[in-house]
Amino acid sequence: MTILGAIVGILVGFAVGVFFTEWVFANNQSWTDVVPFALAVLGGLVGHELGRRFSVNRTGRTHSA
Repeated sequence: MTILGAIVGILVGFAVGVFFTEWVFANNQSWTDVVPFALAVLGGLVGHELGRRFSVNRTGRTHSA
């Protein structure tokens, strides 16, 4: 469940980053190229944590590191 959450988080984060780059930060500067990748990493971390929490809530067990 955590791997699936991380993958979905990466895809959603990258899509949001591309949206921001194309529509919000549409000023043709090079620093905006980093935004989709940064949000993909952040989305992967958030998705992994949410997947872990859903897995723990569903099974009633805690996972060791």
